[in-house]
Amino acid sequence: MKTRLHRMLLLGCLLVLTLPLSGCWDVKDIDNRLLVTVLGIEQTSEEKVRIWVRIPLPRSNESAGGGKGKEYLTINQIGETVVDALDNVRMKLSKSLDLSQIRTIFLDRRLAEKGFLPHLEFSIRDRTLPLDTLVALISGDMETMFDKPYPTGELSGINTKLFFEPYAGGTAQKNLTNLWEVFRRYFNPLEENLVPVLAQDPVTLFKLQGSGYFRGDRMIGMLSPEETLIYEIVTNKMVPFEIETAQKMNVKILKSKAHVHAEVKGNKPVIRIRAKLTMTLMDSASGERIDPLSLQASINRLLEERAARVFQRTQKEQSDIFQLGNHFRSLLPASKYDQWPELYRQASIDFKLESRLENTGLQIMRTPSINPSTEENKR
Repeated sequence: MKTRLHRMLLLGCLLVLTLPLSGCWDVKDIDNRLLVTVLGIEQTSEEKVRIWVRIPLPRSNESAGGGKGKEYLTINQIGETVVDALDNVRMKLSKSLDLSQIRTIFLDRRLAEKGFLPHLEFSIRDRTLPLDTLVALISGDMETMFDKPYPTGELSGINTKLFFEPYAGGTAQKNLTNLWEVFRRYFNPLEENLVPVLAQDPVTLFKLQGSGYFRGDRMIGMLSPEETLIYEIVTNKMVPFEIETAQKMNVKILKSKAHVHAEVKGNKPVIRIRAKLTMTLMDSASGERIDPLSLQASINRLLEERAARVFQRTQKEQSDIFQLGNHFRSLLPASKYDQWPELYRQASIDFKLESRLENTGLQIMRTPSINPSTEENKR
């Protein structure tokens, strides 16, 4: 009797345990979802926001997105906020709008200058957007960038990722910034954001214009692509194959390493940055003789002068895009972290560069007195 009772009790427990395994009742099938791969947020004249979404349609043979035979759907919608505009889009669709596959967020530069937090905060609170989503600012109208196909044929969203990724079209002048980095820097008082700025291009749809630097959530200035190279060197994010020109010669920077020494003297931050570059010669104009020491000195001087201008501008704006404040975590009490922007403005920064040229190659020198055709006539 007891054995039978135990068996019935065990069977009842097993039945109870199977209740949570009743299946994925709240999951929507893939054919009932529209996967957004690119999201654009721009300002309108009515002080509202307009969103743009681009949705790939791999098997579409009908008209979509305003043109026949397109493999993507483009939708734009105005709303009081980004969430309100997304809800208005959902009211038009027969399928679920899925944001989990977004690869790129384009933010209007005008909104960034006012403050990005009201327009991007939903992306963290919603918890459906990938944290490695690429973020870029757009200077100008977004319609062309969303309504035209990518010239190289990639699917929606992938083209922008390839533009920045080091394994594809990325260079040291293209500062790749992910969504999680934007919020990490915003909530960390010891560093500021640096986000790439793109502009329209009639052939490739967009091109790099520079990198916008921030104070808090507001964009307050922009570095040129050449100046962004200094950021890559100081933060050790430098990727190979970036070419610098000096003395009419082209060199390829193979690798770089920067060391930052931080200390506090008289309540004033003192920062010494020592960077080393390894380069190789690409070509020399008109076959000129190469003096490696002179070329190295020329490149050192070129980049040090550029770095001095970048440090001067960012210190004046109290925008520590180089994340130098993180080196003072153990040197400053936590109560003074919020004072770092002012401390960064007062900081003494000494940047020195040491470059080393490898593989200068063969030097082919042409002697003017030798004329092959004349020598043959003499024979």
